[in-house]
Amino acid sequence: MARPKRPPHPMIARARAHLRTIAPDLQYAPLILRTLDGPPGSPRYAVSVARCQNVGECPYAMADPSVCTIPSCDLRRSLRLLLNADGSLAQVIEGHRRWNPRPLDDPGS
Repeated sequence: MARPKRPPHPMIARARAHLRTIAPDLQYAPLILRTLDGPPGSPRYAVSVARCQNVGECPYAMADPSVCTIPSCDLRRSLRLLLNADGSLAQVIEGHRRWNPRPLDDPGS
């Protein structure tokens, strides 16, 4: 018998709420949530979101921007949100970097 599906992590909803105010163009992009370990008072969660802003042909010949293997691309807009344990925003890092790169042999899992 299959187990019931777990509800989404509550920090996902908090991250989406922050994205609505900070970067509305990224609010529906896929999120990657990671738990951080650190001293008391430090951020507890890192949420990464990225989307390719390219409207034409990719200069790196990537057919699908969701599986792009370029670590730092000027065409990508990425944000990394650091959240405290209560979901409040501690820091926002914006750039063109892929925060959670996949290994080249990983087909997308």
